[in-house]
Amino acid sequence: MTVPGAAPLAPPAPAEVRAAHRSCARAVRRAAGNFYYPFLLLPAAKRRAIYAVYGFCRRADDIADGPGSAAERRGGLEALRAELEASLAGRPPAPAWVALADAVRRSPLTPAHLHTVIDGCAADCAPIAIATLADLERYCHGVAGVVGLLSCEIFGSVRPGDPQVPQLAVRLGFAMQLTNVLRDLREDAERGRCYLPADDLLRFGCTAAMVGEPPRAGAEGEPLRRLMRFEVGRARAAFDAARPLIPRLQRDARGCPAALAAVYRELLTAIERRDYDVQSARVRLGGTRRARVVAGAWLAATLRR
Repeated sequence: MTVPGAAPLAPPAPAEVRAAHRSCARAVRRAAGNFYYPFLLLPAAKRRAIYAVYGFCRRADDIADGPGSAAERRGGLEALRAELEASLAGRPPAPAWVALADAVRRSPLTPAHLHTVIDGCAADCAPIAIATLADLERYCHGVAGVVGLLSCEIFGSVRPGDPQVPQLAVRLGFAMQLTNVLRDLREDAERGRCYLPADDLLRFGCTAAMVGEPPRAGAEGEPLRRLMRFEVGRARAAFDAARPLIPRLQRDARGCPAALAAVYRELLTAIERRDYDVQSARVRLGGTRRARVVAGAWLAATLRR
């Protein structure tokens, strides 16, 4: 992708590229507790690429969720798109873009997927209307499924061109994003958003306002608990459907998505243990618990024949 009349700059010096990747790693460590340690399981080249992609996705998400009017946030995302296009054309405007441009140069990343990330985040700059499961899946694809596609381009497949890998990657992205939706019901309600399908709310006798309110005791709170039980089951089923992805990836990368899936499944377990109360306090995994889950998943995925 090029900009008419603009020539690529000379490639950044190796020292500049190394510094850019170190900066990305620090940013991921600060911002992504659930991702940072699974990412550490990757070999160095793949780890640098995933840090760069994660950093890009985080910048897009921060703009979409940041301050300003919807129009201002959309403008911020279009400015980000212009920086992405400049970087893909060989003119990265900042160190974080140097790292992403290097990742694109060294890994078979599809530029269109990076643009889809921006498009997906732009959906959060307007009122969200999730009427059906199909609507939810479309939204999740733009903010998570496509990230799964990018990640698997970095991880590599045992059989290049395996048609199952993209499908399974999108399914894993859906499972992880639905887990995020369930964990963040209160925070999203405070922003005027509800990502659970209106069909599901109606089916269980709930309203969009109810999902962000403090849980009600006894029979009065049962509709919301039944809704949450159903959605947790849907997320678990999606994780199960995505499980065949892991052995299809190159062995040196399998531990990362396996650990991520295990951490997010553990978040679902934490939600269940709290009787589906995600409104009183944010559901988190302690460091020791998370480390144990990551280590177990990595060993199982890496040693599996």
